[in-house]
Amino acid sequence: MSIPNLLYEEDVYELYVFGHRDAPSNIKSNLEREIMSLSNKGVKHFYVGNNGNFDFLVQTTLNKLANQNPNVKYSIVLSHISETALNGEQEKTVFPEGQELALPKFAVSKRNEWLLKNSSVVIAYVINHSSNSYRIIEKARRKGLKIINLAET
Repeated sequence: MSIPNLLYEEDVYELYVFGHRDAPSNIKSNLEREIMSLSNKGVKHFYVGNNGNFDFLVQTTLNKLANQNPNVKYSIVLSHISETALNGEQEKTVFPEGQELALPKFAVSKRNEWLLKNSSVVIAYVINHSSNSYRIIEKARRKGLKIINLAET
C-alpha cells in the first residue's frame, strides 16, 4: 500500500519508521522500496528509533540510501542517552526536549509520542495486534497520519 503523491512541494513532510524489534531481515527490500518511493513523493526527513532489529534494518537502509541520494535525510531519535544508544552516530541523533524527564520505564513511549507528533506519515512493521507497535499504529490512525504497514505488503 503506497501513499499518493504529496500535494505541495514546499511542505516538509516527515516520516516515522517503527516496528517489532524482532522483525525479519527479509523485509529489507520492501522497506528500501517504500523509503525511496516516499522520498520521491516529497518526504524530506525520516525518523527512526534505536531499539531492536527493525530499527537496525531501517538505520542501515537509510544510511545506504542517503549515501546514494542526497534527498534522503534521517535522524535516529533516542529514548535515552547512553554510549550504546549513540552507537557512533552522534551527528544523526535527536534527543527530544523533555525526554530526560521520562522515567526509564516510560522513555520509549514518550519518544514515540514525540515522533507521532512530528510526523505526517509512518512506515511500520506490525503483525502482533497486542503489541506496543500496534498501539502506536492505532494512535497514528486516530491522528490521521498516512500509514504503510510492511507486514501487509
